[in-house]
Amino acid sequence: MLELAIAGVGVEISNCELNRVGPSYAIDTVKELRDEFPAEQYTWVLGSDAFAKIETWHKIEELVELVDFLVVVRPGSSSPTPSLKMRFEIIELGALDISATAIRKKVATRQSVAELVPAQVWQYIKANGLYGAA
Repeated sequence: MLELAIAGVGVEISNCELNRVGPSYAIDTVKELRDEFPAEQYTWVLGSDAFAKIETWHKIEELVELVDFLVVVRPGSSSPTPSLKMRFEIIELGALDISATAIRKKVATRQSVAELVPAQVWQYIKANGLYGAA
């Protein structure tokens, strides 16, 4: 589904988290990718809502040593500066004021999200019955 949403953008997608048993933490994903592609530089992209809670992440002190962070400002969310020493950049993309969790909830309650996701993604969600879509 992500491949449909970013087609032609030049981003490579990994499914390493899908194959992981048990909890999946960002640090585990980064370590796995670095083992596979050690010469690459990594940037963790996250919303400003998640960034506001980043100091609570599992092994965050180790993670900030391995990646840079790109923070996408969400409408209605502030972007506090963490007390951790870390490399980050904040950008505004004019993002929609809705989260993936809210989209999943709308689909589960049979509400359309066609205006919130690319058409190909909405078709994929419906065709595969994801999140309770009919």
